[in-house]
Amino acid sequence: MKKFGRFTIVIIVGLILLIALSLLSLRLGAVPTPFAEIIEGLMTGEGVVLKYRLPRLIIAILVGINMALSGSILQSVTRNPLAAPDIIGVSAGGGLAAVIMLLMFPSVPAIMLPVAAFAGAMIASLLVYVLSYQKGGVKPERLALCGVAISTGLQALITFIIVKFAVDSSQALVWLKGSLYARSWEHVDMLWPWTIIGAVITFASYKQINLLLLNEETVKGLGMRINAVRLVLIGVAVALAASSVAVAGTISFVGLVIPHAARLLIGSDSRLFLPISALLGALLVTGADMVGRIIIPPIEIPAGIITALIGAPYFIYLLVIRKGT
Repeated sequence: MKKFGRFTIVIIVGLILLIALSLLSLRLGAVPTPFAEIIEGLMTGEGVVLKYRLPRLIIAILVGINMALSGSILQSVTRNPLAAPDIIGVSAGGGLAAVIMLLMFPSVPAIMLPVAAFAGAMIASLLVYVLSYQKGGVKPERLALCGVAISTGLQALITFIIVKFAVDSSQALVWLKGSLYARSWEHVDMLWPWTIIGAVITFASYKQINLLLLNEETVKGLGMRINAVRLVLIGVAVALAASSVAVAGTISFVGLVIPHAARLLIGSDSRLFLPISALLGALLVTGADMVGRIIIPPIEIPAGIITALIGAPYFIYLLVIRKGT
């Protein structure tokens, strides 16, 4: 009961903060918009808020949920606290495909960029899975090592292409840092089905996720088809992260840091931990996007840079606390 009480408090406080951040995100920007004008625009279906800021806000929330849940799944499946979407090649694969599209095929319609990024993320993740597969299934530690190796190689290719096309690489560099600039309702439609389906499957699988935290022999003794469950959950994590990378670029540290923060608040029981993780992810990306828009207007700092500036020190703090305990 004590945990459920804490869970309720964290959810209520988190939702209040998310609502407050959302209202500020709709109001603030290069040109601040009064709340009365926001309400009028929403009622009439016209204005900058409905056309630009609201879809951007929704995408920030969806991306935060996706990346946080993806990282939570991967850390549980691999039993590795350093696991994140980056480690299975999602970000690097999507980034490479996007850079190729932007720099090598600039005449291709812009709508193809998310499609290419999603395909690249899925192909890279599949390659990591195939290389980490051994007789008897995928071992978590081998998955992590293969993911690091593939991601490093793909990042090298990204760097090579950017250097080769240095004069025209500004747009690609912004995309690689994770930006929500110029996102529209079309991008919302691309993303929300993946978030809904992925979140439902993830929340429904909390028992299996809890069991995967146990010793592998114990899990097999309980009758779980561990390799099949692991494959499905990895697939869900990849789909969540790949859809986010396709729409918003490579927003870093959300899938790495947020699961740790959620566990500190509520513990490792996935029934409570997963919703908290999703909420914290939405808060982080929404806040990062808002700060990036208002800190030095009219210049925008990509949300991925803000999340890295927040996430890197916080992760070091977590490591220091863990070392101290």
